[in-house]
Amino acid sequence: MATLAPPGNVKAKFVTSNTNSEQLATALRPWRRRLALQQALSWTGRGIISGLILACLLLLVSRLTPWVTAPRWAIGIGIACSLFAFSVAIWYRPSLARSLHDRMSTAWEMRKETAPLYGLQREDALKQLSQHVLSTAISVRPRRSSLVTSGIVVVALALLVLLPNPMTAVLQQQAAFQVRIAKQIVAIEHLRTSLAHLTNTSAQQRAQIDQILRDLETKLQNAHNETEPQQAIAEAQARLNQLRDPQANNQAQAHANASSSLESSSNASLSAVGQALATNDSKRLSNALQNLASQVSHMTPAQRAQLAQQMENAANQANQNPKLRAALHQLAKAIADGSPSEIADATNALEIAASQDATAQAQANSIDQATQSLQQAATTLASATDGTSSQGQNQNQGQGQNGQGQGQQGQAQRQGQGNGQGQVQGSGSGNGSGGRGNHTGSKSGQNEQVFVPGQIGSGNSTQSNDGNNSVVQNGSSIPYSQVIERYKQMAHDAIDNSDISPDLKDLVHGYFNRLEGQ
Repeated sequence: MATLAPPGNVKAKFVTSNTNSEQLATALRPWRRRLALQQALSWTGRGIISGLILACLLLLVSRLTPWVTAPRWAIGIGIACSLFAFSVAIWYRPSLARSLHDRMSTAWEMRKETAPLYGLQREDALKQLSQHVLSTAISVRPRRSSLVTSGIVVVALALLVLLPNPMTAVLQQQAAFQVRIAKQIVAIEHLRTSLAHLTNTSAQQRAQIDQILRDLETKLQNAHNETEPQQAIAEAQARLNQLRDPQANNQAQAHANASSSLESSSNASLSAVGQALATNDSKRLSNALQNLASQVSHMTPAQRAQLAQQMENAANQANQNPKLRAALHQLAKAIADGSPSEIADATNALEIAASQDATAQAQANSIDQATQSLQQAATTLASATDGTSSQGQNQNQGQGQNGQGQGQQGQAQRQGQGNGQGQVQGSGSGNGSGGRGNHTGSKSGQNEQVFVPGQIGSGNSTQSNDGNNSVVQNGSSIPYSQVIERYKQMAHDAIDNSDISPDLKDLVHGYFNRLEGQ
């Protein structure tokens, strides 16, 4: 059976079509790489610009509100935007069909077709590719608009980085505040540790004090301004005071009075009991009571009566400590009766009362220790705050009012310290250092004559004020209206340049206005 073979020209067309397809793929491979490079550079550049813009926004916000981590966030978001844009550009490769012109894209899409028409299209595409230079057709240079935008963003970023940030001083104050808070937290932690190791207090009270101090540490860690730590410490002190026994101080005083009364006894055993009570030494008290009991068994009724009277006097001194008073009264009665069993019961009752007093005293001492430590922490924080605020205030107020009224003879010149103001009282009376002369003045009307403080006699004298020496000249009469006007102006200048509240400023203004109206 005969078979029909395809004509030779048809085979040639098939071979030519396949060859054109391979040539087209080979020719377009550099173009594809160039497109991928162009996309990666373009998208990465846009990501860098976006990151720089966001970094500028973050740095701008940090100039409006304190933000200590703003530079880190700015660097992080700049790098993140750049990496994200580069990763997206690599992941999403450019479509060759969309990037070429219509004739080229059609030839590329039909590269697997074997029809003669498609072969002619691929031949035409190869001719078109040979007429173009790859570096010229697909440029990887950034656009002018991108360069201008990048330059503006870089300049803005440089200004935000190099120009002083007004929030830096606030951040420094916050950092110093956190350092002070951390130191106080460490001190409170040491206090908790020391109080937890006390064995002469009840476990319940130790747990309560420990919880109060724990809550205080948490509040201090979450404090955002200078007021919150003071409030937290005040609340902790109030909670500690609630743990106190309202009668603890009275009972402790009664215990001390009874101990002192027994210590002054001429009887050695009774004096030893008083000393043991004073020191809250339970072992020493037990031994002293045993010696007293053995001594009572050899006493006459008159001696026992005398000893019982001394014990009764001690009981009367413990009037505000009911348990101790009852125990001492019981022991006094037992000594007077001379009953060994009653003496034994009374000594046990006294030991129990003394033990309870010692426990109460230890609990009060632990609360006192905690309260004093918290007060010290509050004082430290307050002093640091006052020092920070007064430093700026002193700079505004100046370092003294020197040269005021140089033509007014007899005006005392003082260089003030603390708030930086030198003030001289124009009325009343004052004493110079060492009692060298009294200076008096009067002020009863608008035109009254007043005397600026000076020293009677000739020549100049030295006046001491808190260790500072100043020159005091001879006093002379000056109209009251001139004096009050001068000091009114000095006061107004001082408070207008200070950071005190408007209410206090109005109060000072009103005070001098009233003086001027007299």
